[in-house]
Formats: sequence, structure tokens, C-alpha cells
Amino acid sequence: MTELDTSHATSMDARYRSLHLLPALQIDPFDSVPLSALSLSVSASWLDAPVSPPNGWIIRQPYPNRLYFVGGSGECHLGHLVTLPEEQQAGEIILHWKVADTGLPAGHFQIMHRFDLSFAEGPGRIYSMDIANWWWKSEFANDNRRTPEIGHNRFSRLKPQGISPSRKARVEESIRDGCRYLDIYESLSLPSVTLNDCWTIKTYGGESALNYLEALR
Repeated sequence: MTELDTSHATSMDARYRSLHLLPALQIDPFDSVPLSALSLSVSASWLDAPVSPPNGWIIRQPYPNRLYFVGGSGECHLGHLVTLPEEQQAGEIILHWKVADTGLPAGHFQIMHRFDLSFAEGPGRIYSMDIANWWWKSEFANDNRRTPEIGHNRFSRLKPQGISPSRKARVEESIRDGCRYLDIYESLSLPSVTLNDCWTIKTYGGESALNYLEALR
């Protein structure tokens, strides 16, 4: 099996259209949320059943910054790739996070994060929810940063105060039966990128990430 080579980005692409789902939850340092308290479910409007890797969603902390929890699979620590129908030009993704009450400061949370996605033109067949893969075509491209910051990503949050106004997200918060509910609604247009542009999967995806990407070729 040939290892992916980022110097050949224009020739390395997937055989079919794919969406790179990146369910990610950002907490504050004082929230004290353990991995064991988190669960995740994901749905896509064009699929009849919930989106799930073969062995279910596995939640990890793959980034050096330990304030980020990411849903992945047994093959890839950084998200999950699903086939996107050729005729699919838009759709809704819903990330549903649950934080069990462990007696720690965060308490009991449910976060419902809805994305209205549109799939725009680009050089490849991968549509990624990772900002590092489409930042150069986003509103952040002119902010004088050489690379995107993780904190600018479309991550779910436990608290609405941490969501940047530049995201133009609608956030609703309520408390019912002792549980805090946070609903986040936002729209996002994803340009297609090549398989080789998914460099964060290669960097943080785990030991099997290259095999995971190679299987799409």
C-alpha cells in the first residue's frame, strides 16, 4: 500500500464523493468533563438511519489541546467519512452530545448542534467539516493568519459565551428537569477538497489513519 504523499495533492483524491464528519465538543478548563461522561449520536437528513462507524462513535482527545473532545471510529481518531450521493447538493447534519452528571462543575448537559450544509465546487471529492481543510476558502482567509486556529472551528460548546460572533450561529439555552440544554444552529458552505488536503486526519487521526484514507482511493 502506497503511503499518501502530500506533495501530490492534485492527483490524490477519493473515488467517490465523501463527507468528513468532525463531531467535536469544546469545554472550558473548569468544566472538568471526563471522557466517561460523554456520548454522541449523529444524523444526516439524506440518510434513513443515524450515522455511526461500525463499532459506534469513539470519543477521544486527539489534539494537543485537551479541551477538545472528538468523535471518531476505530480506524480514525478524527471524525468519520460517509459517502455523499452524487446528486446531494445540500443537507442537514445534527450532532447530539450528552454530558452525564458526574457531580463535577459541568453538570448534566445536552447539546443539539444543527448544521445546514451546502456542498460547493472545489478541486476534489471530499467535503470536510474540519476548518483546516477549507479555511483558505472561508471568511477567515483574509484575517492575516497563516494557519487557522482550532478555536475558530465549528465546534459544539457547553456554553454559548464561547461561540464566536463571526460564526453567526443562533444559540438557545434552557434548563429542564435539572438538565441544561444548548441548541446551536448554523449554516456552512463546504468547498470540495482533495483527499490529500485532509492533512489533519493524517496528523491526528491515529496509527490507522493512513489506511483509512487510502481505502477511499
